Amino acid sequence: MCQAQSAAKAQDTGVDPNSPSIATCVACHRGLGAGTLNGGPRLAGKDPDYLAHALAMFKAGTRASGAMQSVARNPSDSDIHNLAIFLSQQNPPLVAGATPPSQSLVIAGKQLAETGAGPDVPACFSCHAAGGKGNGARFPGIAGEPAAFVVARVHEFQSRAKGKTPPPGSMTAVAAMMSDTQIEEVAAYLSVTKP
Repeated sequence: MCQAQSAAKAQDTGVDPNSPSIATCVACHRGLGAGTLNGGPRLAGKDPDYLAHALAMFKAGTRASGAMQSVARNPSDSDIHNLAIFLSQQNPPLVAGATPPSQSLVIAGKQLAETGAGPDVPACFSCHAAGGKGNGARFPGIAGEPAAFVVARVHEFQSRAKGKTPPPGSMTAVAAMMSDTQIEEVAAYLSVTKP
């Protein structure tokens, strides 16, 4: 969907389509928050409380991202709330244009997402809900995320685990136990799974 259509959709939901928040989101997350091939995460369809909380953390500097902290610095709490509601109501198609992942990666990733790989790597869907649709404000939807984003995000969690021992059962603890192959498999599966 083009930026003009995205702006029209924003206006229908009460969000000012000319607000810097929408324009800035579209620049990095594509129209309607679909995500990008190069790792811009999918925001569309996520729980609005999760989105608002994440933006508030970027604004406060408690969640690290140079790009997001500079973007989240200016919106008011009301802007953040409205933007989160708008993005939660979107359902653009999966990011297109990438070379489809191999079927073997997708099959292995599906198994990891649904059943896990032992006690240290539980099923993704045990926290992120059936089909990776998300489970409230704490566990975001992960289905439909671009593969590059999933790989980068899991590596971020692995980096955190090197700094201090993560709490058992946390995403940081799970990520610390995942191999690069498992990360690639889960990323491939999630990238082709409809949210």
